[in-house]
Amino acid sequence: MKRLTLSFLILSVALSSMAQSVDTLVVVHKSVFEKLAKPDSITGASVRVHQDERINLLFDSKKKLNSEHASTISGYRVQVFSSNAQKTAKNEAFRIEKELKEIFPEYPVYVNYTSPFWKVRVGNFKTLEDAKKARLEIIDNFPNLKSETYTVRDHINN
Repeated sequence: MKRLTLSFLILSVALSSMAQSVDTLVVVHKSVFEKLAKPDSITGASVRVHQDERINLLFDSKKKLNSEHASTISGYRVQVFSSNAQKTAKNEAFRIEKELKEIFPEYPVYVNYTSPFWKVRVGNFKTLEDAKKARLEIIDNFPNLKSETYTVRDHINN
């Protein structure tokens, strides 16, 4: 049953990503469930789906995440930590994140894992100058991170 549900979910995501009107090139956001319920143009067959409402909520939240991710632009962040030490890097990254949020609540803090590295980056800066100013503020408050702290180009939230 779990395999069938997973297969259906994968099929649903694939079908929903193909929803595009060819003549106007406007993306149509119909759910795959609405498409399946529509009668086939040749046979007239349709699919009746009985499902938990939480599945629709999952699709809606996925659409929201995709639209938020699409609103990123090129900018800068301050990287304050990067480590691939298997036993300690994850805990260290989250410890640093907590400390940064306490001292700098105005800056968003991002903990990322890109195998094999755990990284902590700060801010959504549109200019290199703004990122450099924030870097100096961070170093003033966390001098022990000075050797690891530098500005990096990144996709930032708009």
